[in-house]
Amino acid sequence: MDTATLSSKGQLVIPKALRESAGLALGDRLSIRWVDGELRLKPLPPSAVSRLADVAGCLSKPGRLAMTEAQTRAAVRARMKARHMTLHPAP
Repeated sequence: MDTATLSSKGQLVIPKALRESAGLALGDRLSIRWVDGELRLKPLPPSAVSRLADVAGCLSKPGRLAMTEAQTRAAVRARMKARHMTLHPAP
């Protein structure tokens, strides 16, 4: 069993052999959960970078009334949140 020590900053170093076995690299993100008295780490998929081109035209529909700026911002936020949940489903 490998062990690790928590630093004064709350940081934990995952032993090299475990990082290599899990295929972890610098900058990888992990989810961490407390389950039945255990801390569980799970690698997260790389986050997708959203570009304007990805959402351009998503609000345009024939016959739709013009929206206020606040409504537009809320609609874009909702669309991006839905897309994020598709790419990063809750564990």
